[in-house]
Amino acid sequence: MIPASPYHPSMALGGIFLSLFGATWLCGASIAYAGPNLPLLAAIAIAALLMTAWAIATFRARRRSFTATGDAAASRRVRKGFMVVNAVQWSSIGLAVLLLNLTGHVAWILPAVILVVGLHFFPLARLFGYRAYNLTAAALVVVACTALLAGGAVNGVALALLATGAILWLTAVALLRSV
Repeated sequence: MIPASPYHPSMALGGIFLSLFGATWLCGASIAYAGPNLPLLAAIAIAALLMTAWAIATFRARRRSFTATGDAAASRRVRKGFMVVNAVQWSSIGLAVLLLNLTGHVAWILPAVILVVGLHFFPLARLFGYRAYNLTAAALVVVACTALLAGGAVNGVALALLATGAILWLTAVALLRSV
C-alpha cells in the first residue's frame, strides 16, 4: 500500500524536470572540471535517467491511488500559474543573456541565469503548496550571489555549475520522497 501524500500525483513529474535540468548543470560542471570526460558524463546521464524513471513510477503509482475529488478550477489555476511562472522565467533568462552580452558583462550571465532559476522556485512553492521549494530557491540565490562575487574565474564557474546541479538533484530526491 502506498502511504498517503498531501500532494497531487502530478507533483512527481517535477522530479523529471529537476532531474534533467540538474543533469544539464552537472554536465556543465563535469566539462568545466574535467573536460569532455565520457565516463563522467555517462554516469550523470545514467543517474538522470534513473531519477526520471523513479519520477515516472512515482507518478503512475500515485495516480492510481489518488482519490481526491479534484477541483477543476483549482487545477486550471495551478496549470495557468505554472505556465506564467515559467514564461516569466524563460523570458527573464533570455533578456538577461541579451542585455549582459550587449553591455559586455558576459561573466555575469551564469550568475544571472542561476538567480532567475532560483527566484522562480519562490512562486512555485506557493503555487504547489510545496514549501521545500523555498529552500531550493534560497540555496540557488546564494549560489548565484557567490558566483557573481567569484567573477568569471574558471573554478568559480565550475563550482556554480556543480552546486546548481546538486541543488536541483537534491530537490528532485526530496520531492520524490515526499509525493
